[in-house]
Amino acid sequence: MKIFFEQIKLDGKQIDTSFEFNVDDITFFIKHFIGKIYPVKKGYILDGDIELSITDKCDRCLKEFNENFHERITVEIVNDKPSEEIELELEDEDMGYYIVKEDFVNIHEILYQESLLIRPIKRLCSVDCKGICPNCGRDLNVEQCNCSKDTDERWNALTKFLQNNK
Repeated sequence: MKIFFEQIKLDGKQIDTSFEFNVDDITFFIKHFIGKIYPVKKGYILDGDIELSITDKCDRCLKEFNENFHERITVEIVNDKPSEEIELELEDEDMGYYIVKEDFVNIHEILYQESLLIRPIKRLCSVDCKGICPNCGRDLNVEQCNCSKDTDERWNALTKFLQNNK
């Protein structure tokens, strides 16, 4: 969704959109974004609410699951056409800051980037997910395995220490 800067009036421009995209085997579905883009001194502010659904795989048991998010997004957009390409390193205060070199802003690209930031690093289908057995590969949420719990002999001293402190 491209919005040309000349289309943005002083009182702002309403945005209402939804779309879906994939990154690797993860599906992001922006169910609804409603917001407004409006001019400020040196650029523009995009402010709104995003309803996001992510279909991902659990990091412990590898089952596919959906998770829903409702977040508030506020980003600053600067229309900057530098005379030469200069690569800058972003600082922490630059988060939520987008430099646009065209005569328009691609709202879907910004929502794409923000959706990637909303996705948690550790993905779990539930807090108490037991994962899969490292020996036989059984899903421990569904059934117990009969694998022996062999431990490395080097851990015996720690086991004795923990038992003595109970």
